[in-house]
Amino acid sequence: MKTPHDSKAWLLAVASYMNLSLSELALSSKIAASTLTRYVNDKSGKLTITERSLDAVSSYSGIPKNVIPGERRLPGFAESETVPFDYSREEKTLPAWVAAAIREHKGARNGVEPWIMRSWALDQLGVLPGDILMIDQNKRAKAGDIVCVQISDHVTGRTETVMRRYDPPFITVHSAKLGPQRPDQVDDDRVVIMGVEDGIIRPRH
Repeated sequence: MKTPHDSKAWLLAVASYMNLSLSELALSSKIAASTLTRYVNDKSGKLTITERSLDAVSSYSGIPKNVIPGERRLPGFAESETVPFDYSREEKTLPAWVAAAIREHKGARNGVEPWIMRSWALDQLGVLPGDILMIDQNKRAKAGDIVCVQISDHVTGRTETVMRRYDPPFITVHSAKLGPQRPDQVDDDRVVIMGVEDGIIRPRH
């Protein structure tokens, strides 16, 4: 059973992982800033936080509740490292120029879609959590490209989406924060390249 200490440590770790303050994390998760700041800073132990609020943070960050980000993930791919850009949701929290930049970059091209990076898997390549990667599904991957990949677990039937560098025939993590990671081989079955990065937009609140 989790304790308040566990939840507070998790919230602080998620905020740090996402490069956000607790207030920014709360607002991005569609909850009041004070919901997190008052709870985490409370020394009396009397304040509590609802599962609904924790679920909101988990949904926004892509990090399962009480799983410390950056540590080894749970079996079955508990989190996706990247998520599709949700126009109806993101336009309410991001500056107007972000959606305009996405639409301008996309133009009339089919198969070009924005994805939000949620992890530090490519920080050594300059890709940070919160960055929006324009993914071209029609572009053929070449060595050194940043690619959007689906990795499936045929045992559990679950799939996660990640961003990686393509070093044929492998996809690799390039992260100072996460450290060395085992590469995955692209086999068009368990590991499938869905598209190639065609541009990066970095929102700033």
